[in-house]
Amino acid sequence: MAPLAAWALSAIRAQPGFDASFRADAEISIEGRSRPIVLEAKRRVDVVNAHAIVALARQVPASRDFVLVAETTSAGARQILEQNGVAYLDGLGNTSIRLSGLFVRTGAVRVVNSTADRATTKGRLAHKGGLVAQALLLQPDRTWSVAEMADEAGVSSGLAHRVLARLEVASILSAEGLGPRKVRRMTNAAALLDLWAEEEKEPGSRLTAAFMLTRPGGRPAALISECLEGAGISHAITGNAAAAILAPALTSVPVTEVRVTAAIPAADVLKTMGARQVEEGANLVIVQGGDDAELRFRHKVGEIWVAANTRIYLDALRDPRRGKEQAQVFRETVLGF
Repeated sequence: MAPLAAWALSAIRAQPGFDASFRADAEISIEGRSRPIVLEAKRRVDVVNAHAIVALARQVPASRDFVLVAETTSAGARQILEQNGVAYLDGLGNTSIRLSGLFVRTGAVRVVNSTADRATTKGRLAHKGGLVAQALLLQPDRTWSVAEMADEAGVSSGLAHRVLARLEVASILSAEGLGPRKVRRMTNAAALLDLWAEEEKEPGSRLTAAFMLTRPGGRPAALISECLEGAGISHAITGNAAAAILAPALTSVPVTEVRVTAAIPAADVLKTMGARQVEEGANLVIVQGGDDAELRFRHKVGEIWVAANTRIYLDALRDPRRGKEQAQVFRETVLGF
């Protein structure tokens, strides 16, 4: 390897108990025994880089250990690296190293100002930019022109182009052709899903907790969808309640989350369902965004309107009630990424 940059040496030396004076080669010494290691230095690692780094680490010979050194890492990237057993440390003080005879785990111990963190990224997958990501994920084998994507996602051509161009640079999409004939196809669905989950923001969303009387052993999601459909109210069951419909192996869901059009006040929605707003003991949560963007890809399962599978995954992931475990099962069994 080439000599490490000053920032990388600084990041290593900032870890408790670490010393570094690396030149052309690197090794780690544990109880008098030395082992060669491969160091990969990256300025900033997000979920897209993380997938590429995992692939790189798998190419390293078994006789060597692989350690990533980064100036900054995102929370999503750290999760991916740890799930795949890739050792890392960064300039923020985050460290996860599990090697033979060595275990180091720390959280952030200091803050550094990163030019990469301050920079604004064009084509972020927040709000309507996320609709482009969802369109790609929902039709993973399709090729897309900018115009086709804008029409499918319901966004401007400019936004569609910015998102697609960014994902192409990140090697999430491949491209063919030039100019108006240029089309793109997804090549790394897992990286795109993780990137969208990390960057997604839904501005102005409102949550209303409520209680609705249901029949013992009944299906609350079916009753809710039936009431709202009968009243002509656009809606979609989401989160763990929807995940349980599509992946029945999931455990029971005490709270049903439903996305409802922003055009109707929550009080009127509750009245339609015969429900009442509560502070405690809720079995129903109404989610209303600043617009109806997240209802765009809803679909029916039997007689029940459910959100797009991608939105179901993300809403389940953020549920404090065993959300991550349920979301992971849904990702593996339904999304397949």
